[in-house]
Amino acid sequence: MHTVQKTCFLLGFMGSGKSFYGKQLATLVGMPFVDLDALIEQAEGISIAQLFEMHGEHGFRQIEQRYLVETGTYPPCIVATGGGTPCFFSNIDWMNRQGVTVFLNTPEHVLVARLIKQRKTRPLLAGVPDKDLETVVRKMLLERSSCYSKAQITLEPGENTTLFLENLIAKIKAYPG
Repeated sequence: MHTVQKTCFLLGFMGSGKSFYGKQLATLVGMPFVDLDALIEQAEGISIAQLFEMHGEHGFRQIEQRYLVETGTYPPCIVATGGGTPCFFSNIDWMNRQGVTVFLNTPEHVLVARLIKQRKTRPLLAGVPDKDLETVVRKMLLERSSCYSKAQITLEPGENTTLFLENLIAKIKAYPG
């Protein structure tokens, strides 16, 4: 078993694999896994889409920040954030102080292929027609790039999950702080 002594926040665009890799990473390093969206849905008793509908994006981001900051009271864990989490209210700066941040830099074409199937569960993409999805994803990635670039570690997930996770663990362990 690998040992990681600090909370690790996984960042990236929706569909980048934060929850997928986060669960496996947590198992490998023997740490709890927290999916921020799932935490919010469980605590609030409604879906992320419903929260967006009820409160708008700004209201949702306030709720999201409250639960993100709550993770700071947990023992070290692996946290899969929402795609926009680091981009609001200086959340990226808070996460950088709390632990180590990892940006999953998943290629745009991979994101689009995944998101075309998941759009209904993604409030910011729900009404986007297939023909416009690539353009919308590209625009949102560009808007969020300055935020994602503040992550302490950036890695592109590859086809070999085991190799990717081993590389990720090595980078987290080597990160000073």
